[in-house]
Amino acid sequence: MIKESLYFSFANRKSTDFGIYNVSITGGLFDESITAAKSVNERIVRGNPIPYFIDTTEEAVPFQLHFSFLETWNDNQIDEVIRWLNVGYYEPLSFSENIDRVFYAMPIDSIQLIHNGLKQGYLTLNMKCDSPRSYSRDKVTPLYEVRGSKKVEIKNLGHYSLFPEIWINKIGDGDIEIINYSNGGRSTKFTNLKDNENLYMDCINERIETNIPDVFRHDDFNDEVLELPYGRNRLLVKGNANIKFGYRFIFT
Repeated sequence: MIKESLYFSFANRKSTDFGIYNVSITGGLFDESITAAKSVNERIVRGNPIPYFIDTTEEAVPFQLHFSFLETWNDNQIDEVIRWLNVGYYEPLSFSENIDRVFYAMPIDSIQLIHNGLKQGYLTLNMKCDSPRSYSRDKVTPLYEVRGSKKVEIKNLGHYSLFPEIWINKIGDGDIEIINYSNGGRSTKFTNLKDNENLYMDCINERIETNIPDVFRHDDFNDEVLELPYGRNRLLVKGNANIKFGYRFIFT
């Protein structure tokens, strides 16, 4: 996906904006990792030849980029590239072969300029990702108008379960319950909500916010965050509210 891409996008700017394209400097077949490397954490117990398994740790994905200037460069062009790439924080990175698959990365080590002395050549840099995962672009469902109950279907096309964001605009006082029949019938429920209350939940961080001043809704939450496993998720939303969901697919 990476090495055969013609261009890439970093920090929301395409490499083609600078007149540069992704290139391969080796011949033959491409060699790319499609999963993160793992290290096994074990404990050695004296007298037992079999280590005690604890867990595994996945390493953030590293990779190297090579890109070439289509035309002879000038000093102003090099300065623009340095300002674009030489960041100290993670930025979105994607490649033209699958522009909707997003890594969050930044360059490490030094950026190397390989050239022939005639302002022709290519740049090489090593990128480090913030995690072993990559993501889809942000997705948001339509706003569902729930009056009593409503069936909702969300397809998770990633490699892992996802934990969405939820926006609720309550209609009338009462409760809201979301049952995922594709995940053992687990229920995410809020009680004692007020008419026209706007409630937001970030399921992955278990953060809950409401527009009612000095009100905290964690005590009115059943402590079961909404999990959407891989595949089709058949939800039943019960109550009276307008509701929508936001999420990103998660990939290796």
